[in-house]
Amino acid sequence: MARPLIAATNGLVATQAARPPAGRNPRIPIAATHALGLTLAAGCFHAPAYSPQRSVATWHDMQSTRPGSNTPAGSRDTPSPAADDALSADQAYALALANNPELAVAEAEAEVAAAGVDVAKQVENPTVRFTNFRVDDTAGGKTGFNLGLRAPIPRPGSVHARVKQARLAADSVHSETEAARRLLRSEIDRRYARLALLRADIDELTRAAALGDARRTQLRARLERQAATQVDLALADVDHAETLEQASRARDELALTEAELTRLIGPGPPRTFRVDANTLGARDLPLDMTRLTEQALRARPELRTAQSRVSQAQAGVYLARSEVYPWLSWAQVNYYFGASSTPAAFGFGLALDVPLFSWNRGEIKAARALVRQREAEERASVSQVASEVRDALARVERANTRVQELEATLLPRLDEAARAAEAALAAGALDPLQAGEIEARRVAARRLHLAALHDRRDALIDLELALGGPLTH
Repeated sequence: MARPLIAATNGLVATQAARPPAGRNPRIPIAATHALGLTLAAGCFHAPAYSPQRSVATWHDMQSTRPGSNTPAGSRDTPSPAADDALSADQAYALALANNPELAVAEAEAEVAAAGVDVAKQVENPTVRFTNFRVDDTAGGKTGFNLGLRAPIPRPGSVHARVKQARLAADSVHSETEAARRLLRSEIDRRYARLALLRADIDELTRAAALGDARRTQLRARLERQAATQVDLALADVDHAETLEQASRARDELALTEAELTRLIGPGPPRTFRVDANTLGARDLPLDMTRLTEQALRARPELRTAQSRVSQAQAGVYLARSEVYPWLSWAQVNYYFGASSTPAAFGFGLALDVPLFSWNRGEIKAARALVRQREAEERASVSQVASEVRDALARVERANTRVQELEATLLPRLDEAARAAEAALAAGALDPLQAGEIEARRVAARRLHLAALHDRRDALIDLELALGGPLTH
């Protein structure tokens, strides 16, 4: 016999056999349950599990160089190079703006901060309230309840102040992104200056190695005639080996510099780099301390950030002071639904915040202290920028003085000595070894000049970094 089921419905008890009613499919409730479960599961968030293949696929996707959305409009004027073209400094910077991962993170943070402005504009939504429902009223058929709509009331100016704070915060993050772009440009320019130095230095070392090899050949010939000693030849071999070692070290530094440039540009195919002839050339620009300092104070994004933080703190003072005064926190409209309700069964409610026990003095004091702190930080930022400009300008002047001294004294005198040696050698009045030594000293002087030119270019890059932009007339 089938076990009976007991079902309670409206206080009545009935028994029936434990089998489905005629004409009803027993699988329908099960299918409905499964469908409900799938619907609830679809509405839940499911985080993707960790997958190593995802990282591999991301890396392969990043290897394809395509223009990024974070490229400023000004850089779009630079022609896009082909994959096998040698990159100039401007082209490398344009690619770095599109591909550099660290810069992409900074710009994504700026977008998040900009979206915070819309968040600050939002006010709290109203709520529907179901109240005054009594269970014991259902027995007598007198069920009733209140249905209300409650809306929060923001304090005057509070939304505007929060929006202002959010905009200032977004401006601050945007300024940090601009600073990241400026730093990226200076790093690329610094690597290109290093490339120019190393390539020119390798050329000079190649000439020095050729001179050393010629000297060794002459000494071997003299050694066969017993006009030189084995010690002379051994010392020449040591000098030649040292020159070759310096050239090898310069090539290693060149490869490391190119690798650093590739990292700054970002993921993509292997790149080659083209150094302009005037990379280490002079910049004939007036360098006035006052004008350069004013340029830096107008252009540096850090100062914009400092000013934004001061305004943010001032907005915080306004919000803290607004909490002192009484204000309506919410208003509510009700309607009573019941057997005796009429069309006029409306009501309303209000809530008033009364600063009875706390006048928010502590928060106001802390907000004002934060304003003073931000103002001190702004003054410190101005002083720091002025100091950076002064130090960078002093370094440029020292480096430029050294270049001028080399160009005015050492290089002309060695050129004059080389001309005299050439004339004496042609007349047979000079030992060829001495002529080779003079030429070797010219190579060493040109290497000193290259190092001085690089120091001056590096100092100018530091000055442009301190100015927040390129040198202008």
